[in-house]
Amino acid sequence: MKISEIPFADEALRNAVVATGFENAEDVLELRARKLGIGSTQGIEYLTQLKLLDLTRNRIEDIDLSANTELEELFLGNNQLSSFDVSSNLKLRHLELFMNDVEALDISKNTALESLLVRSNYRAELDITHNPELEELMLADNNISHLNIDNNPNLLRLNVEGNKLPDAVVASLQKVDKFQRLKL
Repeated sequence: MKISEIPFADEALRNAVVATGFENAEDVLELRARKLGIGSTQGIEYLTQLKLLDLTRNRIEDIDLSANTELEELFLGNNQLSSFDVSSNLKLRHLELFMNDVEALDISKNTALESLLVRSNYRAELDITHNPELEELMLADNNISHLNIDNNPNLLRLNVEGNKLPDAVVASLQKVDKFQRLKL
């Protein structure tokens, strides 16, 4: 599909896609559109070959990425998202979702995930038992009261400061000697 034919609801998003210089939607592999005031992502579903999408610091409240199955890197930090679904994004390796209001995040199907940054989202729980490739996990300033890293042998960087982890969990994390960087 021609980019000029995509029914974008947001002019800032349209301009960002046009600025890639491509004529056809399937040629757009990366889209970096930080701090543009984007409120609607309608039309993003036509960019089916996207590998990298960066919409950090916009005004996005809702996004449907089910058609963007090639995504490997996704940056949605500092938006206004309250729910989020990445179950169709099976190739996702890097996800930044900091400073939103997402309370539930199911990453059980994202087994290739290597880096997850979800600081300041007020979530109570996060199940990472299906993410064995995880190397970096940044969960600072959430409401997490439980964390199981038994199925994350590659985890090297962990930040869980500002959470409500029980003393026993904190003590067990302190005993793990593989961490290159640990913040409790």
